[in-house]
Amino acid sequence: MREIEDAIGNIARSDEPAVVLSSLARFSSPSFSDACAIELSEGTETPFRVGFPRPGEAQFPAGAPPAVLKCLITRFQAGSGHGYPSFAGMVVHSWAERDPTGDDAIVARLLVDRALAIVQHERLAQAAARADRRAAKLAIDLIASRIEGEATGILMAKYQVTRGEAVRLLRQASRASRQGLPEIAAGVVCAGDLESLSRRRADGPARPGHLHLAVPRDRPAT
Repeated sequence: MREIEDAIGNIARSDEPAVVLSSLARFSSPSFSDACAIELSEGTETPFRVGFPRPGEAQFPAGAPPAVLKCLITRFQAGSGHGYPSFAGMVVHSWAERDPTGDDAIVARLLVDRALAIVQHERLAQAAARADRRAAKLAIDLIASRIEGEATGILMAKYQVTRGEAVRLLRQASRASRQGLPEIAAGVVCAGDLESLSRRRADGPARPGHLHLAVPRDRPAT
């Protein structure tokens, strides 16, 4: 029983069924069975097959060839979800010197179910991570949009220009400073206008792309 627990504990953690089930096959032999093989189909792909021990790695008990092994087949399937395709297949545990028992069938099922649970858990974790990244990006985009809107309003009021002209000034500043538009917009919000932002940068260390903008001067500031 200790060997079975070790086999379960050594199953690889991955969202790829081939990785997890190959690990199951590797650690099932010889801790549970004399040999173990899997066949796996994902979507419409060609079935993936692997078996342990591999040729040359070990000899079967009493030199028994694979043809006379007693086999226990455990079938499995999992539906698609979270952006992953469905998959199905079977795990074949084999013994050379005895027939598999009912207890062996239960253990084999538990091993396979454990492998499937690992795949499902890792897929859920990956899906959750992708959702978190999307949510974080949306939050950042929303904050940047609000800051750019506020900076646009500041420039419209300061220089009495249209929204389109204010946006053009922000983009011009972004190109001249080689910085992103959100950073320039945040600077305008903090400084109050583009001229103050340019002076703040002029007071700091010399930098390539230093701001030199032709802001409107023929309209009264509010």
